[in-house]
Amino acid sequence: MTRPFLVLALLLALFVPARGEERIVSLAPAITESLFALGEGGSVVGVTDFDVSPEEVLSLPRVGGYLDPSLERILALRPTLVVGTVTFHAELLRRLEELKIATLTLSLHQGLEEVGKALLSLGRSLGREERALALVEAIDTRLDELGRRVAERFGGHPPSLLVVVWTDPLTIAGGSNYLDDILDRIGVPNAAGGIVYTFPQVDREKVLALDPDIVVVARASRGMTIRSEDFIELFRGIPLRAIARGAVVELPADILFHPGPGVALAAEEIVTMIEARREP
Repeated sequence: MTRPFLVLALLLALFVPARGEERIVSLAPAITESLFALGEGGSVVGVTDFDVSPEEVLSLPRVGGYLDPSLERILALRPTLVVGTVTFHAELLRRLEELKIATLTLSLHQGLEEVGKALLSLGRSLGREERALALVEAIDTRLDELGRRVAERFGGHPPSLLVVVWTDPLTIAGGSNYLDDILDRIGVPNAAGGIVYTFPQVDREKVLALDPDIVVVARASRGMTIRSEDFIELFRGIPLRAIARGAVVELPADILFHPGPGVALAAEEIVTMIEARREP
């Protein structure tokens, strides 16, 4: 039987990186997007199965899923740095450090402030601090602009949203995550904002009690996903306002759930959508 750590040691021995050469493996799509936004796209040598943007990542090697990246695949790419999240990758990053591979652990999902801190931390680690600061400032400015736009066009009464992550079990975006922070910044009510969990599982009665003006179904471009029809079928016979108004819409999960440089784009998608559905 082959000993796993012997295999790992042999993989490590295959390559000693030249001084100054970066080979970065990203363990989350938002991290990948951040690296490219900071001008480090050329250093990225591995991404997850769920990375779809920017277009350059489509030809890069894959190291596995977001929740279950493969240590062996990572090592085969001979990285000088592996970047992951504290929520999902702490144990894997610890093992990589034991193997003398540099790692960076970021916190992304708890709030909008964490996204900014993560971008700045990544920028400092890669000598791109000024670019990271400019990126954070640009995001902040754009969110303020979108907030003013919502206030002007809806007179202080924008529609409430419920963001649906999954239908079996029924999972929604609650009030303790960066998506709720984005909605708050642009002045759009999160119908589930009073639920103090990141992505809580709820029953249909809870959704009926929330009774949002618009339901946003997050549809992924890769892997398993849900459609607006799935949500409507789940609530067949239940008098939900959004269904009665024809206000169950799909938005790209690849934009909504990537807490990185694209948060302003997520906000813009939401604002454009509610403007299009604005009642005369």
